[in-house]
Amino acid sequence: MLYEESSQAFKWQLSSLVELNSLRERANRRARDVLSREDAAPLEVYGFADTRRDRPKSTTDDQVVQLMAEDDPNYGPTKTYQARGSTALLTPSDETLLLSFYCSKIPLLIGPHATLPRCKRDAKVAATASLLFRRFYLSNSVMIHDPKTMLAAAAFLAAKVEDCMLDVRYLEMGTKEMNAPVPLTDILDAEIRLMKGIDFDLLVFSPYKTIVPIVEDLRTFLKSERGKGLVKWKEGEERQLEREDLRPVHDMAMKIVDDVIVSDIPLMYAPGEVGTAALVVANEDVCNNQRKGNSEDGGGGGVEGDKVESPEIDIVGYVRSRFEDTDESGVVVDTAAIDALVERVSRLAQLIRELREGKHGCGNYNADMNELKGVNKKLKKCRAWGSSDKKDKKKRKRKQAEE
Repeated sequence: MLYEESSQAFKWQLSSLVELNSLRERANRRARDVLSREDAAPLEVYGFADTRRDRPKSTTDDQVVQLMAEDDPNYGPTKTYQARGSTALLTPSDETLLLSFYCSKIPLLIGPHATLPRCKRDAKVAATASLLFRRFYLSNSVMIHDPKTMLAAAAFLAAKVEDCMLDVRYLEMGTKEMNAPVPLTDILDAEIRLMKGIDFDLLVFSPYKTIVPIVEDLRTFLKSERGKGLVKWKEGEERQLEREDLRPVHDMAMKIVDDVIVSDIPLMYAPGEVGTAALVVANEDVCNNQRKGNSEDGGGGGVEGDKVESPEIDIVGYVRSRFEDTDESGVVVDTAAIDALVERVSRLAQLIRELREGKHGCGNYNADMNELKGVNKKLKKCRAWGSSDKKDKKKRKRKQAEE
């Protein structure tokens, strides 16, 4: 199936950060309405299609779009009803912070970097699990559904979707290895809720799958007459591009996508765009690392100096040149469309660079643990999930310890 014909393209790829924030604010508001009223409707799973409403117009500017705060006149309830203790409810910003943190833990539960060896799977499984997890919370709230349980359910479902099955008991063991145990029965129950929350749309296209074909096409194009001018070798070197010359860029791009999959970016950009932008940033990183290495060892020499270095490649220029005057399948490529694609890839490349600052929902960097602990403590007091019996047992243990 072509990406353009998939549900991910026409339904799940959001138009902008404005739409993403709008969806999160609505999910948060529904949860606050439920938890603030004694006569509220029973807790339920909200499907995405039923709650989306009209899509905001697509925006291309880079302005910072803030989530709704408590001082907004239209904010709504801020505390649970009296029987629940009149405790403070999470804000949309609080929920976003928690989602970024929990999503960053998915690759540690399943994928090539899994803590438990039995849960090691292909990187595409972690990418699918992360996207399914984030899709669910576009129409649901962490105050109603335990993110730790949904995380494990997303990993289990993603393994099935990507045909990389594993025993659910291994995931239970994996959560214990991460010091966040989730019982097997809870994972199975949460899987049903997860599928309902994502409207049973299970097909996911991963950015990992786009990097290899783009690199192969890039290698072929750079050997052509039109592509040779996009390669810049280090001073004094001029040769034919070889197969291994692009390996460092490929490997760096795959590492960059490790950060992308746990961020908000896959919700707003197509996998092909992510793969291309990742290669742009990867080429910059590889070249910068080579310059830094050369300056530190005095320009090379010895074993290190004999290593083959990657050339500097104008990948944005490749995107523009690759489709100019090309009519391979009988389709005339519009120059304006190429310009729009180049602009979108360049903008996305900047977003990817900013992931290392902990922006755009990437919880792999600069996580403020004190802030997270505060929000998590707030969640424990207002959440709808969790056994009250366990809370009573903890209180009794504390009293016994004090006595």
